[in-house]
Amino acid sequence: MGLKAKGGARGMRYSAFISVLLILNIFCQSSDVIISQSQGNYLEDHQEYGEELMEELDNTSETPEELEEANENTEELAEELEEANEMNETNEEEEIIEEIEILKFKVDGLKLREGIISEDVFRLKKFLLAKGYEGIIEDYVFDQRTKELVIEYQRENGLVPDGVVGEKTFTKINEDMDLNTIVILEKKLVFSMDDDQVNEDIPEGNLIVINKDSNTLYYLNNREIINKYPIATGRDPEYTPEGKFKIITKFINPAWGGAGRHKPIRGGAPNNPLGKRWMGLDIRGGGVYGIHGNSDENSIGRYVSLGCVRMFNEDVEILYDLVDFGTPVWIGSEEKLNEFGIIFVYE
Repeated sequence: MGLKAKGGARGMRYSAFISVLLILNIFCQSSDVIISQSQGNYLEDHQEYGEELMEELDNTSETPEELEEANENTEELAEELEEANEMNETNEEEEIIEEIEILKFKVDGLKLREGIISEDVFRLKKFLLAKGYEGIIEDYVFDQRTKELVIEYQRENGLVPDGVVGEKTFTKINEDMDLNTIVILEKKLVFSMDDDQVNEDIPEGNLIVINKDSNTLYYLNNREIINKYPIATGRDPEYTPEGKFKIITKFINPAWGGAGRHKPIRGGAPNNPLGKRWMGLDIRGGGVYGIHGNSDENSIGRYVSLGCVRMFNEDVEILYDLVDFGTPVWIGSEEKLNEFGIIFVYE
């Protein structure tokens, strides 16, 4: 159908109406827009209705009243088109939400209580903020304020208000995240902020990265995180050395020499502070600083050691079997690890 030149008020109405039809046509035909079958029928019906109105404009001489009526019909069509567009956007948002994977807390993992330093503490704080709680410092430390808010959350949800986030509280939090689509991002490691550039200094095989700020050990292979574990590090920031090291000794059920202060303890004893495994670093012969198990699980997640890196015994057994002699171990605060080319981001 050809377009006729129009003049005066009628021409203005005609031009406006053509604009609406063009928008409608683009909306219906665009491959970038996803619409349901019912919405498609809705739009098709209104496109046909619009074409009928335009044909009527072509074949009649309108009075001012008729022009006003045609203008009103055009405005109504534009409003209905906008409503259809909003419906489509809402459906697209719902589809995106369905595709989001809710990253759950490990219910039988590290219990979070006052004094714990952990990535999970950071994620817990993010959850509490999402629930509307206030006065939270976004860091890795489970402080007094965090305990108060956990107690409040536990009371509101029929849990024992002890301020400790264990299996039951983690389970409730996971359910809450599912129900309300609360997405808490996980910390990732990247080796360059430039997508087109890779830091070639990062080993391609096995690599252990220890973040002292979050008391987290990452086991990587080919620059991908395979596992991460909660740990304990030095009670003073200087106790656990920072730098690039490698594993040079490995022992199952290591004996403990007493650190020059206590009576030695045989390997495999339940009170042996080295636990079930030892992986020594290339510092002073491999027998002074290392990654090992523990005899006190409540110490994990804290700054308590004389400089070694403590792990849960079940975790250190897994890690022990994954790494070989010579595996690089990079230790530092986030600032120091950034200097090594390891950048921590949330995504």
